[in-house]
Amino acid sequence: MSARLFIIATPIGNLGDLTPRAKEALEESEVVLAEDTRVTIKLLNHFGIKKRQVSCHEFNEASRLALLQEMAASGAAVALVSDAGTPLVSDPGHQIVTQAIECGMQVIPIPGPSAFLLALVGSGLPCDRFVFEGFLPDRAKDRTKRLEDLKDEERTLVFYIAPHDLSKTIEAILSVFGDRKACLAREITKKFEEFIRGDLSDILDKAKTSSLKGEFVLVINGAPPKAVEKADESTVIAELSQRLKNGDHLKEASVALAREFNWNQKEIYKLGIALQNQQ
Repeated sequence: MSARLFIIATPIGNLGDLTPRAKEALEESEVVLAEDTRVTIKLLNHFGIKKRQVSCHEFNEASRLALLQEMAASGAAVALVSDAGTPLVSDPGHQIVTQAIECGMQVIPIPGPSAFLLALVGSGLPCDRFVFEGFLPDRAKDRTKRLEDLKDEERTLVFYIAPHDLSKTIEAILSVFGDRKACLAREITKKFEEFIRGDLSDILDKAKTSSLKGEFVLVINGAPPKAVEKADESTVIAELSQRLKNGDHLKEASVALAREFNWNQKEIYKLGIALQNQQ
């Protein structure tokens, strides 16, 4: 069997969330690349799995590539895990996966918990289109710049927040985004799991007045769509004519341009008929 790299999602609190397939992959692996071996050993001990662990975190990931090459050359299976959740999501591992691909290893993701995804689906906010931003920058200037870049984003936004930065981060978001519907999820899958829903200002008040602890994910409603000014007729005709010359069907072109130029679809369709009659 060819060398394999298992990317294994591990529980974010409830050990019952480790899937049988994830357990099997850990058992098959010769080496476990762990973000923090002190954390992962608790998981391995709980399930009676005895494996060689090698630390692999943001400060030493590059130095582990040689080990991965050795494992690939010997046809071994390697497991990559983070402290909790799905590796590479706001965690190290990208260099490992890239190296595994270059070495010809079979890369096998093993699905499981992901804090941001569970927070999103439990938030009550739209999930059809969303943006995951992870942690915001630590420096206030950089954090504000990132938020300014995101304030007009219409998709639902998801952020990780460190416990000691909770109030400060929500205040920064509120000052740039204004008040919006949001949901603060904490301690997901654990005993004190909680979803705090409401406006950002309400959540900030609770963060300041309550002793909230744990791991936090903040889900925020996207910005309302910007109003599109109605384009002049000559602009619409010029774009419609070009689309028809390119072979677009009149109906599809009418739908697209109505959305783009804030026109009535039927009006554009009539213009299209007139253009076709002139030919």
